[in-house]
Amino acid sequence: MSVQTSASRPAGKSVGAATLGLVVTLAIFVVVFLAFLIAPLILLGLAFVAFMIMRPRSEKTRSSGPVASSGTAAHGFGAGTQ
Repeated sequence: MSVQTSASRPAGKSVGAATLGLVVTLAIFVVVFLAFLIAPLILLGLAFVAFMIMRPRSEKTRSSGPVASSGTAAHGFGAGTQ
């Protein structure tokens, strides 16, 4: 009768290898998760920049100073300051 002295299953990972695997997995998860959160914001920003560049100049608002009163009675919020 012979006795088998080898392990019945192969040796598992060491503690260091398991920790490194966990850290790498979490880092990949964080990178992918943040990419899915940030990518839409970046695309919206690029679309806004393209919109600002491509729109005609006639639609841009002009800052020509305060608007002169036309003599009509003011009403609404802040009407008492005139």
